[in-house]
Amino acid sequence: MIEPDDFDLGWEATLASVSHASPSPLHGAFWQQWHRTLDEHEPEMLPIGADDDPSDPTATHTFAGSAGVPIGCRIKDAADAPKAIVILLHGYDIPPTLAESIDRFHAAPGVTVVAMRMRGYAGSRARVGDLKANELGWITSGLAEPVEHGASPTEWVLSHAVADLLLGIRAARAKRGTGLPVYIKGESFGAGLAVIAAARSAAMSCKHPEQLIDRIAVGLPTFGDWRWRLKRVQPQSQGAGGEVKRFLMAPGCDSAGMMSLLDLFDTALHAEHVDCPALFKVAVKDDVVPAPTQSAIYNAIGTPPGLKGRFVTKFGHFDGGLTDLRRHAMFERMAAEFLDPDKEPMDVLARWESVMTNGSRLPEDAT
Repeated sequence: MIEPDDFDLGWEATLASVSHASPSPLHGAFWQQWHRTLDEHEPEMLPIGADDDPSDPTATHTFAGSAGVPIGCRIKDAADAPKAIVILLHGYDIPPTLAESIDRFHAAPGVTVVAMRMRGYAGSRARVGDLKANELGWITSGLAEPVEHGASPTEWVLSHAVADLLLGIRAARAKRGTGLPVYIKGESFGAGLAVIAAARSAAMSCKHPEQLIDRIAVGLPTFGDWRWRLKRVQPQSQGAGGEVKRFLMAPGCDSAGMMSLLDLFDTALHAEHVDCPALFKVAVKDDVVPAPTQSAIYNAIGTPPGLKGRFVTKFGHFDGGLTDLRRHAMFERMAAEFLDPDKEPMDVLARWESVMTNGSRLPEDAT
């Protein structure tokens, strides 16, 4: 068994990693304009019709995302009056069906669950097609146009995906209750989206409280510390990092312009603006989403101490055996508890504190 690259860092140095990224000179102007593009949107969660995207037949609803692209969802309502909404995001590879995503999540009583598919994935292919079929991967779709002077939003699919998530939050609240808290659960790709969206929702909270994110539980977050990552990943590497590396090496690519665009969507830079309760899972060894970049995102998070927690696994995107798989399963149990509206995040973090770094047994009083 060949273990993932540790990038010549021990576990202590990996967990202590900080971002090497610096904000682009375009950062402020770009995000102000980006926010303005969402101002007039009032998306509505509508039941799936006969003419809607058939690529995931388990979808039950759709809403108009960024640029009007239909985004597919599946809603599972709470048995009684809802107390919170949990939005489930997915990983980068081919995800399970929307129905399977909901079945795998153990929602607390009183939670309405909304599983969402990002544009270009099954359930959200109308008007954009299968973006996973792109030769260089989903992540490079629309990456051909650098942002100029921050004057206009990019057509990069990641920019649209963050907007889709925020618009989905607006639509879910409008459908099930404007005063309900919204929590986000995501792994890897979905985790990176959740962090950027949480930062943007905090920045826009005064003008758009309807898209506020109240808690996040994320595992192995990606899109962080792009410049450090791309110096170390190989063109044949798996995942979004390898795809971006191959894209930047293509003849005629404006690699400097592309790096400026990547900087605008660096999760580690956005993390400092996240202020909601946050639970993270990070790995000590991972070379699909390099483990040091995962910890750099967590270490940059702006959430106050006592409301954020770091759950550690030995491996990330790698089957490291039963002991490590047990750690991942434990995180899923903790995440479900962390996203229970009847429980305070601080209390959940305190209850699980003894097993956050190691151990294979649940805390005695864990639910």
